[in-house]
Amino acid sequence: MKDVRRKYIAAEKRYSAGLSGRWIGLLILLIALTAHAPFAAAAADWDSALEQIHTLYNDYTGLQTTLKSESTRTQTLRKQNNADLKAINLKLKAEDAGLLNRLKTEAEAMKKKHAPLLEEYTSLSKQITAARKAGNLKSAALLEIKRNKLKAAAASARSEVKAKNTALAVARALTAAKIKPAKEALAPVSNLKKQITAQNKAASTAQSERTDADKRYKAAIASGDAITAAAAMKLSYARMGELRTYGQQSYAWEQKITLALRTAEAKLPK
Repeated sequence: MKDVRRKYIAAEKRYSAGLSGRWIGLLILLIALTAHAPFAAAAADWDSALEQIHTLYNDYTGLQTTLKSESTRTQTLRKQNNADLKAINLKLKAEDAGLLNRLKTEAEAMKKKHAPLLEEYTSLSKQITAARKAGNLKSAALLEIKRNKLKAAAASARSEVKAKNTALAVARALTAAKIKPAKEALAPVSNLKKQITAQNKAASTAQSERTDADKRYKAAIASGDAITAAAAMKLSYARMGELRTYGQQSYAWEQKITLALRTAEAKLPK
């Protein structure tokens, strides 16, 4: 009976040893596979990033060239428009400038010439009114004599001042009528410029993000970080797409400004 028990215990030990060995082997294999998984995933991500850069590279560099070309085109047109607008405004300002300046000078000179007389006449009228209110009829009568002595001269002075002012007002009205068609043609320019300015603020934000992305892209290329480089390239490309849309809209607005300027030029007084 003891021999049988000893054989059973020995068999049980051999079975346990074999079972433990199999578990240890499986555990080692699992550890090896688990340790390899992150490296395999990282390699796959790195390869994918390289493929993304390869696929996008031509479009990325091509869009850079297109943006630069279209930006130069818009800036050139804007510079020309600004110069033309300045020239047109100078012509509008110069219209009848000599005549208007002369009439204005004459009106001011006439007013200055008669100012003492008219101020004295007005002062006497105020003194007469005050004396009557105070019940000082004698003083009011004496003041009235002085005022009436100046009445004809004051009326003549007022007439001369009024004539000069009227001549100036008429000349200004005639000039305004002459330049009105050209000024009306220029009316859309101001609003178009406001739209361009407002859009430039949005474009500035996109440009800032693009610049930062380009810096990250170049730094990642230098350090061999394909994953960061691919992400930065995609962001920069997206922002360049937005900038191109903004740029094309700005160019379209500048073309409308050009059209308004040509129309205004055609309506300038001959």
